[in-house]
Amino acid sequence: MNTAFQPSGNEVKQAAFSEHRRSGRLNASRTIVMTNLEADGPGTRQQLEARTVLPLASICGRCRELIDLGYIEVVGMSADRPARQVLALTKQGRAAIERAVGGAA
Repeated sequence: MNTAFQPSGNEVKQAAFSEHRRSGRLNASRTIVMTNLEADGPGTRQQLEARTVLPLASICGRCRELIDLGYIEVVGMSADRPARQVLALTKQGRAAIERAVGGAA
């Protein structure tokens, strides 16, 4: 089999991420994470997985993006082992949710 025309793993990942962004699922996932933190309060990524319909891999990616955007922040560490970061919504994140809800209405 000729592998010269097969895309690399990075090319496949980039194409999938671009499709995810284009489809609107990326923003929907971010919104699910932020609205859950607003409604149920701070939590770890594992708690967010249990409280939402998203798989842990998606939660971790969206949380990293939201931290980078300043919409959520690490507010502490969990007491269980292994210790996990506890995440909470920031004022900027609350404002983003209000804009999203206001834009949808």
